[in-house]
Amino acid sequence: MPRRNTTGRRNKHGDNRGKVLARRKSAGDIGGISWRLAARGPIKVFDEYSDRTIELKLGQSDPGSIEGLLIDFRYIASDSETTRRLLLCWQCGRDGKRIYVRGYCPFREELRTFRIDRMSDVVALQGAHDIPVNDIATFFAAFAAEATAQGDMRSLEPPEC
Repeated sequence: MPRRNTTGRRNKHGDNRGKVLARRKSAGDIGGISWRLAARGPIKVFDEYSDRTIELKLGQSDPGSIEGLLIDFRYIASDSETTRRLLLCWQCGRDGKRIYVRGYCPFREELRTFRIDRMSDVVALQGAHDIPVNDIATFFAAFAAEATAQGDMRSLEPPEC
């Protein structure tokens, strides 16, 4: 018998994938996740690349930095599986011509790295406002360093998303 996700609905995989998205009314209320992230206070998560614990808070303290920005998007993984994701952003960087964004994923409850060329339907969630991102590459390029030092890029390279 397939397991049920937290909303009580079965999904096609028989597990809880998509539990964050099942009750989606708007990008700002993905099953109450943005509210739960805010109510939770700072999120402490271990970064295996730098071998340290980082602390993330919902909300950007610096508009020129991506840290603290909450985004909602569709993601096509290397195996062509499409999922809907929510990410509390931490870093944005370049590796050659590719741009990556790294942050806390409440679905996986860990730091994840995503290639922006595999993203679609990106919405930036700022307070009570859902702001659709029309040009994904330009949006993330504004946060990515022109050239990320080789030693620093290691923290943005995905194990495989």
